[in-house]
Amino acid sequence: MSTYRDVSAGDGRSRLPIVLKSAGAGACAGAAAVYLLDPARGRARRARVRDQAAHATHEVRDGAGVLSRDLGNRGRGAGAALRYQVSGRSADDRVLTERVRAELGRHVSHPHAVHVTVEDHVVTLDGDLLAGEEERARKAVRRIPGVQSVVARWTPHLDPTGVPTLQGLGRPREPVPELLQQRWSPSARFMAGVAAAYALTAARRLPGPLSWVVRTAGVAVAARALTNLPLRRLTGINAGRRAVDVGEAVEIAAPPEAIWELVGDYSVFARVMPDVYEVRRSPDGELSHWMIKGPAGVPIRFDATETKRDEGKEIAWKSTEGQLIAHTGSLRLVDRGRGRTRVQVRLTYNPVVGAAGHAIARLLGADPGHKLRQDLARLKQHVEGEHRRRSAPRERPATVGA
Repeated sequence: MSTYRDVSAGDGRSRLPIVLKSAGAGACAGAAAVYLLDPARGRARRARVRDQAAHATHEVRDGAGVLSRDLGNRGRGAGAALRYQVSGRSADDRVLTERVRAELGRHVSHPHAVHVTVEDHVVTLDGDLLAGEEERARKAVRRIPGVQSVVARWTPHLDPTGVPTLQGLGRPREPVPELLQQRWSPSARFMAGVAAAYALTAARRLPGPLSWVVRTAGVAVAARALTNLPLRRLTGINAGRRAVDVGEAVEIAAPPEAIWELVGDYSVFARVMPDVYEVRRSPDGELSHWMIKGPAGVPIRFDATETKRDEGKEIAWKSTEGQLIAHTGSLRLVDRGRGRTRVQVRLTYNPVVGAAGHAIARLLGADPGHKLRQDLARLKQHVEGEHRRRSAPRERPATVGA
């Protein structure tokens, strides 16, 4: 009997995770049903879900097409590179000259200062270059298919001072490995996603500490492949002011000068943006002091300095150092003619946890892009109302007849 109770207890413990999972799934299903079948807002919510599903379907279809084309192009490129290594050795001197010049552009900061001569597959290099680039450039030229030998007659210089051909800013255009680039290609994202999925699956069979390390790496690679953003922008660590980019535009039935009167001194922002409590400009106009609505309605104060002002056309600003949320922004007016103006606003900011925090905020309903569109709609309504009021003809007082 005691053995039976022990086995039953063991079975209960093994079944507990299944019961918890079932309860969680039931709770989620119930919450989804309440959300979608609400008598007041259910129809609008279901329509929004359908629209989002259709949008996601189009995105997946377009992404699959882009991935297919990218894989095909890379396959053809790999074949061409193989043919280049095999049959490239039979190239004539003219073709070799162009190949050498192209390769020097990747390894020399001032390639125009190097003169290339090719005769019977022997490359002669004259001119000037920096001493730190000499050995690397010589080895790169020697590796080109078809080059038999390299004669370096150039003059290496420790410093560009006094050398006219080495003046100006120059930077060698060295090839950057795919996974170290800011933006990954569709093929790289696909392969990284497959590798991340395999790592997450294989981590189950690894010991505890190693499993957590592999899972963390897999999640990081999956997030990088899914968003195509560098990890520093995803996490917000060492990303400066640029972790999330938000841009919107609206066309307003008013000339640029009428809009500039309202936005040029920031006075309109507190009237059309519910989250902006107050905006004050300093007497010299260089600084602006803001008080906005923060999390849980707690006011947040910050200072911003103007980085650009083109009267009647554009304003740009950035938060001063040490602010809670580092950001930059710009507002541009584009005259569309016939008394209409396009207002373009772009914000770049670094929220808590970077782009990951931005995604969580969107999931919880606090989407900065959506809020910006609403603010621009309110700006449009306010400016057009003010413009109509100011341009309406005033009634003349009635005159008493003699």
